[in-house]
Amino acid sequence: MTQKLDVEPMSPSKGYLQSRAVQLGALLGQGHTPERVALSVALGITLGLFPIFGTTTLLCVAAAVALRLNHPAIQITNQLMYPIQIPLIVVFVRLGESMLGVAPIPFSATLMVAELRAHPAVLVERFGTAGLHGILGWAIVAPAVVSLAYLALVPILRVASRRPATSATIVNP
Repeated sequence: MTQKLDVEPMSPSKGYLQSRAVQLGALLGQGHTPERVALSVALGITLGLFPIFGTTTLLCVAAAVALRLNHPAIQITNQLMYPIQIPLIVVFVRLGESMLGVAPIPFSATLMVAELRAHPAVLVERFGTAGLHGILGWAIVAPAVVSLAYLALVPILRVASRRPATSATIVNP
């Protein structure tokens, strides 16, 4: 007797999004414990909020390789953080400035364009310093974010991992 996977096509009533969610859930959990997937997602959230725009994908790759985490889970979560990351950049910069007790750097598009035209080196220096302040603010918040996300996700993923697979069944001919 041989075993084969008999995959039934999704009926139109179940919907496209539901079938994609089941497939994504199977991919995210494939070969990983709920705790490892939870850590992957928690780090994806936290690294996705890093205040230097454009660096989060590389940070997530490095974390996933170094810690042997689930690459799809960390990257998908990272990408979902972009709408939240952008407004939090200013929050992290302000938090870092307050931790260091320095005067806030004004964020104004008009001011930035005028300074770029007049003194490009000063603009780069000022926003380089703001970036360092943002990293400090993020570093203060990051341990709490990763811890809370991990603690919230582990029980959910443990329950989800106990559910039987619905998209494929084993059939003995």
